Amino acid sequence: MLFKKEELKLLWPFYLYYFIYGLSAMILPFMIIYFRDLNFSFFQISVITSAFAVSMFLFEIPTGAFADGFSRKYSVVLGFLITALVAILIPLFTNFYVLIFLWMIAGLGMTFVSGAEEAWVIDNLNKHKRRDLHHEFFIKSQTIAAFGIIFAPLIGSVLVKVHSIRLLWFVFGFGFFLNAFILFIFGKELYKPKKIKLIESFRKTYENSKIGLKFSRSHKIIFLLILGSIFASLMLVGDNGWQPFMLELSMPTYALGFLYSILAVVMIALSFSSRLLVNTKIKKVISVTIFIQMLLLLSLLLINPPFYITAAIIFILIHGSSGLNQPLLQTYFHKFVPQKIRAIVTSVQSMAKQLVVALAALIAGGLLDSFGPKKVLAFGGLFGIFAIINYLKIKD
Repeated sequence: MLFKKEELKLLWPFYLYYFIYGLSAMILPFMIIYFRDLNFSFFQISVITSAFAVSMFLFEIPTGAFADGFSRKYSVVLGFLITALVAILIPLFTNFYVLIFLWMIAGLGMTFVSGAEEAWVIDNLNKHKRRDLHHEFFIKSQTIAAFGIIFAPLIGSVLVKVHSIRLLWFVFGFGFFLNAFILFIFGKELYKPKKIKLIESFRKTYENSKIGLKFSRSHKIIFLLILGSIFASLMLVGDNGWQPFMLELSMPTYALGFLYSILAVVMIALSFSSRLLVNTKIKKVISVTIFIQMLLLLSLLLINPPFYITAAIIFILIHGSSGLNQPLLQTYFHKFVPQKIRAIVTSVQSMAKQLVVALAALIAGGLLDSFGPKKVLAFGGLFGIFAIINYLKIKD
């Protein structure tokens, strides 16, 4: 069966929000092209996207502690509302500095979601004594979002041909508003911390932040998982170059939508296949997939126009593998995190990754302008060596 007993009863609001997110994410295949059409350099685009990551780094711990000390549900809903507003404002401005500010606010919004959403779901399932649904949630959430993304780029391609990329930002913002409404009305929060006064809340936030940071540093498996995820993310530090690279290889702009639709199908297939590996040595599975990604990225050096189909296949395999890796890693990660600091520890993982990737992306932006997407994408794969080293150090 596709769903286990009572799985939909417990998780349908979350699954629905993932589908709506995927369906409304029409802007993703065209985002970098949108900014290039505004005559921004790769470095300027990197500054804009890094502003998002820096903001997430600055606010991950306070908002994660807010979720642990006040409410995971209201944290997620608030984050969606903030992000929705920003998505609708972005196409109304073309000023570089205004866009930096808006992306920083979007980063703030997503920190209210990051960590809190996973902690909310996991603790709900634990309350119902359904730990068997942990891995199912990570598989289904990813595959349901990917199912929406199958259709989103196709619709987006039509809108781009008929109207413009700008319209897709409004669709994206509406999706976040709709998700905020669904989770506010239908999402149940079974783990609720004791209500505390404002001053006490700030003190509790500070204490939870210290506890979360200390736990993340001292727990060897969690620490290695965080380091491994950082280096794995750095492999894709030149990601802003993928869309322009495809166009350089003679791919039509509207075809980017088809590319992302195919990617979504592959992610669904690989997510479900992760069920077969959940009882294996996770570190070995992840290390093998990272090694394959490294080889695929380096092979980009051999591709020239008009062979964009070869590059498209590599793009799909590299990004599609997250459909296999993420459910395995997140299920494994939550095995070691205590309930009371679940959101804050998850936020620490996201925070560390965001800071390093943000700083690296600024450097990558300059390199993209100087050397072009092909070389930056290819040599970024070498960070996989350090990711593999950290994952193989895990002993459990």
